[in-house]
Amino acid sequence: MLRQNELRLSLVIVLLAVPVHLLGLLAPQIYRDPALLLPQNLGTDVVTLCVAIPLLGIAAGAMRIGSLRARLLWLGALGYLVYAYGMYALGVRWNPLFLAYLTLFSLSFFALVIGLLGTDAAVVRSRATGVPVRAVAAYLIAIAILVSGVWLKEEVGSLLQGTVPVSVQQFEAPTNIVHVFDLGLVLPAMVIAAVLLLRDRPWGYVLAGMLLVKASTIGLWVAVMIWFSARAGIETPLAYTAFFLALTAAGVALSWAFLTRMGSISGAPRESLAMAGGHER
Repeated sequence: MLRQNELRLSLVIVLLAVPVHLLGLLAPQIYRDPALLLPQNLGTDVVTLCVAIPLLGIAAGAMRIGSLRARLLWLGALGYLVYAYGMYALGVRWNPLFLAYLTLFSLSFFALVIGLLGTDAAVVRSRATGVPVRAVAAYLIAIAILVSGVWLKEEVGSLLQGTVPVSVQQFEAPTNIVHVFDLGLVLPAMVIAAVLLLRDRPWGYVLAGMLLVKASTIGLWVAVMIWFSARAGIETPLAYTAFFLALTAAGVALSWAFLTRMGSISGAPRESLAMAGGHER
């Protein structure tokens, strides 16, 4: 059964991720990146260990009773994990945990693909009564525009000046991997989800719910990263901090509004349960 595969993959991810992030927090010397990147690595360890992994495990368990809220939370947690482990596998200097990062990236990616394929978007749409469609779409588009503006200001400015972006110099990296993931994948996905949502397309509801959860979790990661930076004596501009905290707070509020108005499919006909992800392949 497809749902059994989802649960098995979730269990494997949890069992592998917990020791990886505990080791990162208890033995930070394992990281070989520039000092400026250590707060980012530790922030990812904290949020992944304390938020994303528990969310993944709890949501996977709740999916067994046919909860659509749990399914969207699970997809959102996987979206965050694909992002985080992609950063680890491609953006963190090689260390003894590299193969674990690569394995977790692969597991999270294919679990997300399997999860999306096993989700019946029409069922999600049918339970999305009262969802704040316009507010969610506006939030997703606003994030795409605002974050793109911040990242492109650095990239385009450097291009026009004929210099290497400051962040690339500071990170001592070939490129800024955050800009690659955000500008190439995440922000376009948010625009697509917003457009589909405004057009009342079923997949708009699935993608919007998933991306709301992912954005909120990434926002928490940025907040914890800023805290670790402050402890290390690395100053973060107040406007930058306020900007991401505001986006995070709005994301959490909209995630709550979106998910609490999403009906459950427990008690629905057996065929509806199958369509939502429990059918046999």
